[in-house]
Amino acid sequence: MGCCGRTRSSDGSSSPRGCHGVATGANSARETESVKPVADVVVTATLPHLSNHVRAMVELLINTGMRPAEVCGMTLNQIERGTTWTYRPVRHKTAHHGKGRVVPLGPNARAILSNFLAGRVLEPDAPIFSPRQSREEQFSEMRANRKTRVQPSQVSRRKVKPDRTPTERYCPGAIAHAVATACDRAFPPPSPLAKRQDETIDKWKTRLTNDQKAQLREWRRQHRWHPYQLRHLFATRVRKEHCLEAAQVLLGHSRADVTQIYAERNEQLAAMVAAKIG
Repeated sequence: MGCCGRTRSSDGSSSPRGCHGVATGANSARETESVKPVADVVVTATLPHLSNHVRAMVELLINTGMRPAEVCGMTLNQIERGTTWTYRPVRHKTAHHGKGRVVPLGPNARAILSNFLAGRVLEPDAPIFSPRQSREEQFSEMRANRKTRVQPSQVSRRKVKPDRTPTERYCPGAIAHAVATACDRAFPPPSPLAKRQDETIDKWKTRLTNDQKAQLREWRRQHRWHPYQLRHLFATRVRKEHCLEAAQVLLGHSRADVTQIYAERNEQLAAMVAAKIG
């Protein structure tokens, strides 16, 4: 039967079915909302609550439109630094199709990388951004800012073989988790939904009623953003200031209709043109 044919029920009647062989209206699966670009002001408010490593990755995502997995895999030997800088990730979404990926690094991206790498010594094939290195830097900063002497009981507090140790390389899920935590700090929920200072997480969850938990989930839904939204933000900005083809090239898409999903139409521009010619 053709793609948009009809499906026959047990009583012999037929009904139209969709292009995926599912009867129209019979699919009970939840329809997810399309991913939207995140507002610049929301991201800006979140940045101070991110670690140096995650903040640099987020800023690179904003200025390059890379996928989170691509920024996680950045190493020095994949970056060509000349008159123009380019990043050629070895691992990317379309690598299994034999396609290469080139990410141009403009002035903002170059400045972000240069500032982050200043004073750091990395192996050419080592990840530029590392959870393990991030934690070591945080510990060093805490020790440098400490105003009192370390007590003898605290000297050997760190375990020799801890149960959980930071990995050498970030993954997209780790960035998303860090961003969600930063959003909660930048946009704390109102009382009584917020966790109190004298509460543990378990006591906080126990105190909240089912209705309050639903309100908290809605608050977080409205005040949290995901790293993949930055790719949509970048695509929308490029399409607005340049063209769809430019967005297509920078995002690494082979088809313009895929770019359409990321680059939303600018309603203000449409309204302005309509006011002039309509």
